Amino acid sequence: MITGVNNEKEKEIYQDRKRRFLIFFIIIVIFCGVFLRQLVDLQIVNGMEYLDTSSKRNVTNGVIYANRGNIYDRYGVPIAGNRMGYCVQYVDTKLSDKEKNATIARLVDLFSKNGDRYISNMRTIFSYKEMDFLINREGFVNRIAIRDEDKAVLLEAEPREVFDYMREKTFNIDAQYTDEEAYHIMELRYEILNNINYATISDPLLIAEDVSIETMVALEERNEEFSGFTTYSKPFREYYDAYLVAHVLGYMGNIDKNYEKWSKAYPELGYKPNDKVGVSGIELSEEHSLRGLNGIARKEVDTEGRLTSYEVEESPIPGQDIYLTIDLNLQKASYEAIERNIEIIREKEHKKSFHDANAGAVVAMNVKTGEILAMVSYPSYDPVAFLEGNNAQINYILNHPDKIIMNRATSGNYAPGSTYKPIIAIAGLESGVITATQKIDCPYTKTIGGLVWRNPEGNQGRINLERALETSSNMYFFQVGFTTGIDNIVKWAKNFGFGKKTGIEIGESIGALASREYKLEYIKEGWVPADTCNASIGQLYNAFTPIQLVNYVSTIGNGGKIYRPHLVRKRVDASGEVYLTEIEYQQSSAKESTIKAVQKGMVAVANSQDGTAVDIFKDFRSIIGEVAGKTGTAETGLEATSSSNALFVCYAPADDPEIAVAVVVEKGVSGAWSAPIARDVLMAYFNIQEQSN
Repeated sequence: MITGVNNEKEKEIYQDRKRRFLIFFIIIVIFCGVFLRQLVDLQIVNGMEYLDTSSKRNVTNGVIYANRGNIYDRYGVPIAGNRMGYCVQYVDTKLSDKEKNATIARLVDLFSKNGDRYISNMRTIFSYKEMDFLINREGFVNRIAIRDEDKAVLLEAEPREVFDYMREKTFNIDAQYTDEEAYHIMELRYEILNNINYATISDPLLIAEDVSIETMVALEERNEEFSGFTTYSKPFREYYDAYLVAHVLGYMGNIDKNYEKWSKAYPELGYKPNDKVGVSGIELSEEHSLRGLNGIARKEVDTEGRLTSYEVEESPIPGQDIYLTIDLNLQKASYEAIERNIEIIREKEHKKSFHDANAGAVVAMNVKTGEILAMVSYPSYDPVAFLEGNNAQINYILNHPDKIIMNRATSGNYAPGSTYKPIIAIAGLESGVITATQKIDCPYTKTIGGLVWRNPEGNQGRINLERALETSSNMYFFQVGFTTGIDNIVKWAKNFGFGKKTGIEIGESIGALASREYKLEYIKEGWVPADTCNASIGQLYNAFTPIQLVNYVSTIGNGGKIYRPHLVRKRVDASGEVYLTEIEYQQSSAKESTIKAVQKGMVAVANSQDGTAVDIFKDFRSIIGEVAGKTGTAETGLEATSSSNALFVCYAPADDPEIAVAVVVEKGVSGAWSAPIARDVLMAYFNIQEQSN
């Protein structure tokens, strides 16, 4: 019985398979018949028609855009990448003015509906709302005037008269369109007029970048309504939480005036007039690495620029990926630290405070490699505004009263105040003016170089170098600096990196070093003895960048190795080959005993009873070991109406340093008030969970 049942089921399965096969066979026969009919139509019936159409097609080379290299932090966290987007281009057609105007009107309406923007150079010259000229009236008129005799008239005409001339004479826009509609038609007609040589099948004119997918689909599906306008895809830059690292990353912009520069420097990279390039930061300094090599496609297009066939001849090669030395978590902690503490400083009461602290910088550096672990310029900005072409936001960034576009970490020039005293100590020790244990009398007042100088620390009696650094004694360093002499001070300041650029990859200021030469060149006066006293406490003409300060304190911490600070850890090309940044350093000529003496004094600043930063770091010893630092309060010359600048430099742990930190708070009142920012950075670096101050 069981066998019978199985046989019946097998018969059913067989019959079912037979039916399916028969249906499938019939479908194949039908498909082949249709295909054969189409082939006959193509080759015999419509052969001449297709031949005629093909003769109207054009073969040209097109660009396959390469991906720009990605940018990551040191651990591979993405900072900058790419996404695919859509662009609109134009190939000039033989349409009448009326047809062109109608086509452009439909395109403008489509853009407006989908929230897309098109390129308009006319908009920067001639405003519709205000009906006025903004810039370059002469160049504008020269392009739109039909006859030479019209130019002279239009150059003196009212904006309304020029508008009417453009509407009626230049672009033949009829009365069915409102003035505003006519203006928008003019924008694109002017763009075509101004770039007619680029509106060819082999070199189409870019009309709009990064349009919505809705616009792209509409142009593709309704191509008969938009004669001459076609779409293509290309990669677009995108940033992730870029405000945290904006000044390191930099931003991108149109190649514009730099086209010749980039084209000549890197002809193999195939720059075009509408390309985007790095304008600042890593995007600029690594432009040659980040930019890939575009590929080439063999395209067949019809007379209206529509693609009919496409074949890749050369594949694009992506740009190199850049891995920064930045630790994004430490970068975030540093940003939040300066933001939080500036608010605290503004609320503090002090007789010299105007409650006006508003900006500053933080730089953290690996003392054994020169790698920059964090670099914050505060306030920051969002570089996405430049990617999006948001003019209102861009103008806000570029014209902000706090100069938020400037990288204060590399280009801000600040008097170092008392953070300069370790250099005076090094110069004095190396010149034999003092010894580490020698005591110098430090009264409340003393005449030096013909002037009476006061000691803010009061009458300190006789103190040695360690005590002088611990308490930041002005009187001690007035005397040591004066006796050492400005020439020896300058010699050792240069030995530790002041008065010259550090060599970091992105743009930086050279700063200023108080010297005979500087005063003579810029002040047009000779050096006087009192100048040496002022220079010895980090005032007068001394002005350094935070990157110079962190490099200097790092050199003290590591025993005299002057590293070249760097932001790029490695580059990785499309094949996966890795190019590591070479670690570079020079050895200071200062003796080991000299550096150790200064180190001892800087340890006292953050650990001894009277240290100017002891309250900030007194509990660190039991967690990570001792911190070595130096506070600095720098006068700006504007103390009648604003607070002094606050600075702090340090390294940790003191016995085997890993990290150096430099902090500047503009109008931060007191150097000790900026030290909590460095504390917070160290807490993040060493993963200290609870604040211990």
